[in-house]
Amino acid sequence: MALAEDADGPAVVADWIGRFFVLGRFAERWSRSHADSQLVIVLSVPVRDFAAVLVGCGWMSATPAPALAPVREVLAGLSRGTPVRVVSQTKVFTERFGGIDARGLAQLGSKWQVDKLRAVVPLASIDEPRSQPMPEPGVISLLAGLDKDWAARFCAPPQDLALVGTLTRLREEFAAQLGHGGGSEPIANLLLPAGPRVATWSTRVYTTAQLDDELPPTEVRAVVLDGAPATRFLSAIEAPVVVSIIDRSIADESVAEIVLNYRNTRGEPVSLVRDLHWIPPQGVEALAFEVPS
Repeated sequence: MALAEDADGPAVVADWIGRFFVLGRFAERWSRSHADSQLVIVLSVPVRDFAAVLVGCGWMSATPAPALAPVREVLAGLSRGTPVRVVSQTKVFTERFGGIDARGLAQLGSKWQVDKLRAVVPLASIDEPRSQPMPEPGVISLLAGLDKDWAARFCAPPQDLALVGTLTRLREEFAAQLGHGGGSEPIANLLLPAGPRVATWSTRVYTTAQLDDELPPTEVRAVVLDGAPATRFLSAIEAPVVVSIIDRSIADESVAEIVLNYRNTRGEPVSLVRDLHWIPPQGVEALAFEVPS
């Protein structure tokens, strides 16, 4: 796999890119067969650039698509004024449903032929209508088979992943391209990070300081802690999967003590090689353990 800063920039091909990506995939699969425990993976890396978002991309690539009812069936069951998210051929948008007129057109801000809508889901609320372009699946999405339910994934994306770290750093990495075989795809298309102006989102993004007042909700199945400050909250996270990424270039022995104390008091060892079938890339030290729920 390869990484590039943007669609026009040079790509860097490296073994560690794919290794971090598949770790996210393997962790997602593990969580489905070990519902009664928490999996904790701690990675010590020379530098942590892109490690968190790559693990997140791997997780998202393995998450099953939602099963949505046909558009006509959904619209038939909606009351006027219900907030909805809609996927058309060219965009994703949120609006309030205004009913079906005499010509059979759906009122969704403007009038739409129902056959032109690819997916619709009701929402609990919207503050104001929002719209964004609907991308085509890129090379990574095609490899992972995400294109088979592309509209459903954008209309009702899984919201079970959270990334915790420095916002400016994470946003820069969201803007990069993940590639394979000469093609590439925006990382943001895979993660769909939450933001103030997006019409659809999947990955929750927290600053480390936010965890003092707000932990990820119970529906979050995986939390990636990007950096030593975020890892200090390890024992407070209740998600079924927690991946911590610690940068060895920043010496902080107290964080290592937090990790080892959590493992020694509550954890049972897990072999990344035998149990998850994952081999760390060169220069990366890894520790995994299981914590009973």
